[in-house]
Amino acid sequence: MQEIPLWYAAILFAILGACTGSFYNVIVYRMPRGISLISPPSFCPHCKKHIPIWFNLPVIGWLILRGKSACCHQPISIRYPIGEALCGLLGAFALLLANFPFQDASLFSFTAPVAHWADSFALFWLLLAIYPISAVDFEFKLIPDSMSIGGIVIGILLSFFPGGITPLQSFLGAIFAGGGLYLIGFIAGKILKRDAMGLGDVKLVAGFGALMGIGNAFFALVLASLLGILVMVPYRLIKKENSQEIPFGPFLAIAAPIVYRFGDLFLNFYFGLFGLE
Repeated sequence: MQEIPLWYAAILFAILGACTGSFYNVIVYRMPRGISLISPPSFCPHCKKHIPIWFNLPVIGWLILRGKSACCHQPISIRYPIGEALCGLLGAFALLLANFPFQDASLFSFTAPVAHWADSFALFWLLLAIYPISAVDFEFKLIPDSMSIGGIVIGILLSFFPGGITPLQSFLGAIFAGGGLYLIGFIAGKILKRDAMGLGDVKLVAGFGALMGIGNAFFALVLASLLGILVMVPYRLIKKENSQEIPFGPFLAIAAPIVYRFGDLFLNFYFGLFGLE
């Protein structure tokens, strides 16, 4: 198969990322409010009128409208174009990260080997998922099923691409990573006499297992726990909050692409400290 120039593929991934970000804006708005992601079609949050498709173009639509709705001229939050632009950048970054180190020192002669497509799309999913998971979980303490269950489906589908984990590894990764976390949460809940782990977190980790196997999924869980401690403990001390509910999804979402791309390097370094390479 003829190789595709990496700069060209990066542009396509950026466009795809921006379009995905536009859909994620729908998830962020509708999912916590119990509104279907499919019906009704796009509507103005102020006057509920239908929004024509040309005004839904990522970033461009907001610029054309100058930040105001076409129907009732109410302000449109700048969060929407920022989310779309961020997802566009993350889309291009996913492709570049999957193919690093590059084959050539010249940007316009970079090529993306077919063997890296599985990693490229997996990182695309993982990096872009940070936006909707964080936006919803921080505010509503929920993880959208479209992201957690969607991760399981994406992981199993990508396992059929060359260069990734096998379909059997993906299937077992989803079952044992999700099931293992559920068991940990169940035991912790019995000890603490309260819910210790939400099902959204369990399904999200199951998606990680489908994307990168059992070992890396649990490594992501460990890294997410460390990130959560480093961020939430000082935050609560400063804010003097006593809430027992912690939005764990954002830390899982941030840890997953790090582990997917660099997990083997971390593990080799760790085992090397004990002469176990």
